[in-house]
Amino acid sequence: MEDTSLAPKAPVWRESASLIICAKNVEITDGYDYELLMIKRSDRTALIQNQCVFPGGIYDPFDESIEWLKYFEEFGVNQQTLKNLVIVDNKTERPKIMAPQGTGCYDRFFKSSKIWAREISLRINAIRETFEEVGILMCRGRDQLNSLTTEGFCELLLDKSDWQKAVHDDSRNFLQMCRELKVVPDLWSLHEWSCWASPAVIKKGYETAFYITFLSEKPDINCDQSEVKEYMWLPPQILLEMVRNCEIFFLPPQFYEISRFVPYKSYDYLRKFAKERSGKGTSTYHPIVYNCTDGMVSILPGDDFHAGCPRVSTIYRNVDFTTDEFRAHSKRIHRMENLGSPDAVIHLNFEPLDGHLKPLCAFQANHKL
Repeated sequence: MEDTSLAPKAPVWRESASLIICAKNVEITDGYDYELLMIKRSDRTALIQNQCVFPGGIYDPFDESIEWLKYFEEFGVNQQTLKNLVIVDNKTERPKIMAPQGTGCYDRFFKSSKIWAREISLRINAIRETFEEVGILMCRGRDQLNSLTTEGFCELLLDKSDWQKAVHDDSRNFLQMCRELKVVPDLWSLHEWSCWASPAVIKKGYETAFYITFLSEKPDINCDQSEVKEYMWLPPQILLEMVRNCEIFFLPPQFYEISRFVPYKSYDYLRKFAKERSGKGTSTYHPIVYNCTDGMVSILPGDDFHAGCPRVSTIYRNVDFTTDEFRAHSKRIHRMENLGSPDAVIHLNFEPLDGHLKPLCAFQANHKL
């Protein structure tokens, strides 16, 4: 019998959701009329010093509890309103984290044992975790249910800290809080934005659904001190400059997503774009990591060297080239270079996947930042 005791363990991806919050700013900064919310992880939760992320966190089984569907129904949310969030066109290949869980029927939303449409439960996940971490409650009352606005609704709480702790201790308390406040999570203002999975060389990584929401003004923040050291509202270009100056640190997903915003300075443009694009779905940005002679390169979907299944690419692929030489061997280029350094750059020489925004790329970065 073959001895498998020394065989490498298969990677594990923990599912999570993050929320990009874009708030309109009355003051124009470097041409931007909006700011993005970033939080600095506490020393206990950060992977590296000064790590900054969007609010969000781990998916909880209760996020897909049938109790949520019952509550939506009791609250007056009709089935069609929920179905409108679900992407099913028989053409779009959904990321694993967003694929339907089980064999539920779209015409029998309220007759299953759990929420099988991840477009609903992941939004609950993102809203719950955002409330836990920074005290922003994205929700709607009954008089807001039929609103067609593309901006989000927030609830002001007098006992915010108590509820944050209660939800942190038990995710079921999030439903209880909504019942007591007579609101439902504002699923409809969260637009599907992107999906990232950690490279398989990381044995315990994350697969994260990113959503974006737009607020007409910045809400009050109340940080959970056990998870968040501080928060910042800043335009994207300043955030990238802080990375370049080693003041904060981004992992690749945050670096890439912030880079998408840099060329776009209008809140209204981004809000309209996000609403229209979200129905196209998203592809998983699942990197394959190569070791070049002068550093690591993260190869992304569409690149000629994004070959094979990224979920089984559990070892670094070594190439006897510098990063520049390696790039010269590819016609279609979609990659991040200088990973983990303030000089990280993105290369993309074709139209972004899923009709998305093109991030600030290497040539632009050298001339604009």
